[in-house]
Amino acid sequence: MHNGSTLLGRFPSRRFASLHGAVATVVLLLAAITAMSPVEAWAVQSQGGRTDGERRMQKSWWDRTEPGRGGLPTSRFYRLRSDLIAADTKTYGQHLDLLYVEYKRRLGGLEQRTPEILDVLMFATQQDYINTLRERFGINGMGSGGMFFISPRGAALAFWVEGLPRSRVLHVIQHEGFHQFANSRFGNDLPPWVNEGVAEFFGESAVVDGAVIVGQTSERTLNTLRAAISQGKHIRFRDMITMDLERWNANVQSGSAMLQYMQAWSMVHFLVYGDGGKYQRSFEAYLANINRGAKNFEAFVRAFGTDDIDSFEARWIEHAKTARPSAFLTALERAQFLAEGMKVLAMKGIVAESMEDLQQKLEAERFTSQVFAGGGAHGTTVTLTATDHLNFQIPDDDLAKGTPTFELVAAKAKRPTKKSREAEEKVPTPPTLVTHDLAPKNLAVRWLRSKDGERIDFEIELTK
Repeated sequence: MHNGSTLLGRFPSRRFASLHGAVATVVLLLAAITAMSPVEAWAVQSQGGRTDGERRMQKSWWDRTEPGRGGLPTSRFYRLRSDLIAADTKTYGQHLDLLYVEYKRRLGGLEQRTPEILDVLMFATQQDYINTLRERFGINGMGSGGMFFISPRGAALAFWVEGLPRSRVLHVIQHEGFHQFANSRFGNDLPPWVNEGVAEFFGESAVVDGAVIVGQTSERTLNTLRAAISQGKHIRFRDMITMDLERWNANVQSGSAMLQYMQAWSMVHFLVYGDGGKYQRSFEAYLANINRGAKNFEAFVRAFGTDDIDSFEARWIEHAKTARPSAFLTALERAQFLAEGMKVLAMKGIVAESMEDLQQKLEAERFTSQVFAGGGAHGTTVTLTATDHLNFQIPDDDLAKGTPTFELVAAKAKRPTKKSREAEEKVPTPPTLVTHDLAPKNLAVRWLRSKDGERIDFEIELTK
């Protein structure tokens, strides 16, 4: 029973969002483990029984991150090991807690089959990530930004942050966090297409100011998917639904990973939002059937009341062709870009007075910034440039109350002190960047100043 909880909830619009990039995951199910000890127990070994490699590990990442040492921040739900600075460990731990509540809210009605594995390994560098997974757990982490893994030697969600945009790291956490949560509800029974599709539903969610906003999509993803459909390169619906893990992995290794994951995500979103949400309850029933042990195709037919998969495919194709990018996700991405640009200007003592002025000043600086983009193996990064006028605008979508726009609003003047005047002369505070007519919420970029007054940073908040 779902106990009144739904996977996606209900939104006031016919379609909150349709399709967005799917991200390849690495979930290595190396053993059918039904119960796991806490991660700390995996490392308990006698000194005399250690190999040379294990002795070397005592001076490596694992020993440096032993819980209880160095004031490591804690999490409400997870057991953390991390060599990140305390502030970053705390930030990612709070993000994990927020997503856990979201997973629980939307999937908590499903029966829990096995104990939850709530261990998280946070790595500052890619090399420590690769070495630790290989030497301690026998896992190959090459080419991955993070994963939820299960092996005979332990299980955890692991990720690294070195040189990566924070948005990409958060995407990995959100995507792999679903696999971690789902393991206790489905074990190995969740079919690959829905396992990855639902993981990407959470992966691409926008998390702002403590709120998880689901159902987001980008124009880049939509265009890629439409091109595949028009060229006849998409995978038939029946093939996707009945594909087992062996075939799925074989396709990934053959080079079709990006499309396969992207289509899995889009199929999930069609079954949730397509035809005005017509299939949503049936999709939830499908997940419940699998949770109770039904076989994949049998669970699908029982939930949807038909085996006419070709009709589903035809409706999905139409859905994909008419989908629109999410204004909120695009606005969030561009707000981050614009805020980074204003920060660069401020460090040079330059302040823009309007959006037109900001565009001219950033163009003069030849400003560019990398942002995370969905699709492929945990997505990729794209470069936004000030020469592209679209980066100063917000597209319309089905939820928008009007035409969404950006505006610069001068910060309210505070009674200055000698110290604050000196700080403003060195690094002036940029105006507040706000949106209008954006749904489900508007955004505002707020500015923060360091204690010494010499640096500024920003945070993005939700407003009415």
